[in-house]
Amino acid sequence: MRLFIFLIVSTFFFSSCKKEATRWHSDWLLPVLKDTLSLSNYYNDSTLSITGSQININLSRTLLDLGLSDLIEIPDTSISQQYQANFTVSNVSPGFTFVNSLKNHELDLGDIQLKEVRVQSGQVELKVYNPLNTAVLYQIELPGVSQNGQVFVQNYTAAAGSVQNPTVAIETINLSGYDIDLSGQQGLEFNQIQSKLTLKTDPNGQTVTIYNNQIFKFEAAFKNLRFDYAKGYFGSTLIANQQQFSLPYLDKITSGSIALPDLNLSLQVENGFKMAVRAQIAQMVSTNTQGQAVELTAPSIGPSMFLAAAMGTWNNLQPSSLTLQFDANNSNVKDYLENLGAYHNITYQLQPNPWGNTSAGHDEAFAHSRLRLKVSAQMPMALNADGLTLQDTFDIDLSQDLNKSHITGATLLLDATNAFPVACDIVLYLMKDGQVAHTIIADAQLAASTLGQLDPLDGLLKKKSKIKIVLPPSVVADLQDLNQVAVSASFSTTDPQTGLATQQAIQANAFLALQIQMQLQTQIRP
Repeated sequence: MRLFIFLIVSTFFFSSCKKEATRWHSDWLLPVLKDTLSLSNYYNDSTLSITGSQININLSRTLLDLGLSDLIEIPDTSISQQYQANFTVSNVSPGFTFVNSLKNHELDLGDIQLKEVRVQSGQVELKVYNPLNTAVLYQIELPGVSQNGQVFVQNYTAAAGSVQNPTVAIETINLSGYDIDLSGQQGLEFNQIQSKLTLKTDPNGQTVTIYNNQIFKFEAAFKNLRFDYAKGYFGSTLIANQQQFSLPYLDKITSGSIALPDLNLSLQVENGFKMAVRAQIAQMVSTNTQGQAVELTAPSIGPSMFLAAAMGTWNNLQPSSLTLQFDANNSNVKDYLENLGAYHNITYQLQPNPWGNTSAGHDEAFAHSRLRLKVSAQMPMALNADGLTLQDTFDIDLSQDLNKSHITGATLLLDATNAFPVACDIVLYLMKDGQVAHTIIADAQLAASTLGQLDPLDGLLKKKSKIKIVLPPSVVADLQDLNQVAVSASFSTTDPQTGLATQQAIQANAFLALQIQMQLQTQIRP
């Protein structure tokens, strides 16, 4: 009896106790990144080149590149020709030619006066209307349009129609490779195109009457014409514009400054058209990511300059060019470039034929004729860096379920081998939807290679560094809500002995090897 009571009491006691879930605590070391950052992938591109053991920066950009179709453009144009009898003509026999008429059409091209062009691409849509109650043979000839010496001729047979419902025939013809003579019948005009309309009644048809209310018509619609040759007078319309160009990576700089070695910057205008050109560089402004702007000042900024016509023909065209050189003696180019402008605006004017039609209509342009504006600056990759800060933002996904397995502590471990002579401090900004929630500062600096040792295998100075970034509990608790991280690196070329910034040259084959791991403390619940 006592045993039975003991068992009942024991059962009641254990059943009334609250059972805690089993929990396990563990540490994990997870690899996050292992990579080598090198400039070797950028050699021989438009920005970096290598000469011997030295890396050179080439800040060359083409700001403007105009071709023939940019300067000479015929808008979509339609020409038409029609015939309407002045009086009724009876008993018109089969096969009778009742129209044979040539007509001139003038193209509206403003102050441009073209004598000859060659079509690179484009088409003409031909449309004929027949109001006669028998078939009519249409022959459409464009006397000034030819290909390989053959004049453009198209023949159509338009079925019988009526005044109320004329028969319509349509065809689209590719004009690529056609030459168009725009100099008129005597060869002394310009912007003239001719059409010739020939109409004949159906040779196998019936005798008909042509009434004076019947209109026989054709239309030719020229569309999307682009040329690879033009001759004439190309006008003197002023081309005034502002061009913006950007330099890669500089838009990531958020603060700091650099000091560059003495260098030159040049602006070049190139004229590949056989016509004179007036050019003017009105203004050039560099703006950095902090909104600070520096305007390039020099005696050659503002005044007009003149370029002669290009020389030669198709196979030996020799453009004329004019180069403006800016250096420390004639400009503020050093201040301009040290502003670290990610965005550059250049205001310019270009004017063909500034003195009018001095060539008597003999301007010429070819498929490879270009009007270019280029900017160029070359310098060795050597600089003084003082708090130069680059920043970039990345998406992250750290979602977790706090009621299940989750992280209770985290530390980022960074092992680095730096062969660049630039030290940097690392700061992380953890964000949610672009708003900074936490700022994490590394507990040590990533040292420059100048503090390291020479590797006899590749001849490079290298410095190994270890950086530990501990995430506070408040950050760990918010991990599931964060979706972005901004990485900020502040660079300095400070001499550790003097504390002063010194100019450092970036050697070829330099690299930064990174290995990042995350040390996690986790709590696992079933």
